[in-house]
Amino acid sequence: MLEQFDNAIGDFSRAITLNRGHAHAYFRRAFALKAQKMFKEAAEDFERAKELDPLNQLLVVNYKNLKEVNFVEVYEPGEDKNYA
Repeated sequence: MLEQFDNAIGDFSRAITLNRGHAHAYFRRAFALKAQKMFKEAAEDFERAKELDPLNQLLVVNYKNLKEVNFVEVYEPGEDKNYA
């Protein structure tokens, strides 16, 4: 399972390299970082996502409840209706 989070971090990092303004890539990478107990880096990515898309309520993180969230479901490009 840990390898999957490593792969996710790498994939989202590549997406961010290609598009530094991709708020959702930062947001999703943050959950993978959190799963790896890289809490400082995860918090930085959550905050960066919010900075990039401040009006998007889907990117708001309640840090008190965050510990109960284990993952974010990721869809194939174009399949996620929430982020279209």
